[in-house]
Amino acid sequence: MIDSASELTRLFRILSDATRLRVLRLLWREELTVNELSEITQLAQPRISNHLKILREENLIVERRSGSLRPYRVDHKGLDPAASALWPSLEEAWRDDPQFAADDKRLTKVLAARVSDVGAGYFDQLARRWDDIRNDLFGDALGREVLRAFVPPNLTIADVGTGTGYMLHLFAGRFEKFIAIDNSEAMLAVAREKAKAAVLRNVEFRLADVETAPPLKPREANIITIVQVLHHLHDPAVVIANLANGLQRNGSLIISDFVEHDQQWLRTEFHHRWSGFTKKQITAWAKAAQLSLASWSVLPGRAYTPTPGNKVLIPDCFTAVLTHQS
Repeated sequence: MIDSASELTRLFRILSDATRLRVLRLLWREELTVNELSEITQLAQPRISNHLKILREENLIVERRSGSLRPYRVDHKGLDPAASALWPSLEEAWRDDPQFAADDKRLTKVLAARVSDVGAGYFDQLARRWDDIRNDLFGDALGREVLRAFVPPNLTIADVGTGTGYMLHLFAGRFEKFIAIDNSEAMLAVAREKAKAAVLRNVEFRLADVETAPPLKPREANIITIVQVLHHLHDPAVVIANLANGLQRNGSLIISDFVEHDQQWLRTEFHHRWSGFTKKQITAWAKAAQLSLASWSVLPGRAYTPTPGNKVLIPDCFTAVLTHQS
């Protein structure tokens, strides 16, 4: 009780000055700079700065560095519990005070102007770095969600070389049926565990070698994906032909893989048989399978450090969409 009484006595002494009371009341609500406090209170900046110094010395407010700005706020965690408990009663008593009401109106205008300034200048400053920032924050998750939103749900999708279930996790819950195809039982076992954990009941797992026989029934799937698989195969042309057999007339075969490159570490470390592919190759194989190249897009490669001091290049990747020839 002695400590609480002492803290309240200190608080009332500080608040006995009308300007400090106004400043502390504003900082209780929002984090504000000296300029903003001056605009709200209609008082000179040096006077505001003097009161902020006192409030800081009394450990009632804290300062944060933000570039050239020095915003202040009440240190709620550092306040004595008795002071925190008293504040709502003080607010209630001050609610109809015209001076505080005027401060609150100007506070609203200052906060609105702050938002406007951010909208006008913030992204201009970040323009050249925004792609990297967005990738660090979200990866490709936003793009995937946009894609999911536009693809009709009543489709059958087949993923060739499904591995441990990346595409399964991405799309299975959205489509009517998801067919996960792989030639490794161990990979399919992991994919099954993921499907079970996600309570996905529309998934069919198939152990199949796409180079020896078509893994799908004729025209069974609306969409077939084969992501980072083609470079492991002996004869990609045969695989594309086999998959075309399982594609519905209005469907799409989506291939994603590396563009032709000279990165030998992918052959030695990851057993790639092909050092990527050209647009001309994919187009020719599509034509032989009675498919057309509907679109071709490239995602730029990037530097990669698999182990400290070992910097390599991940090649450009392409995504090709093949459809039946009209």
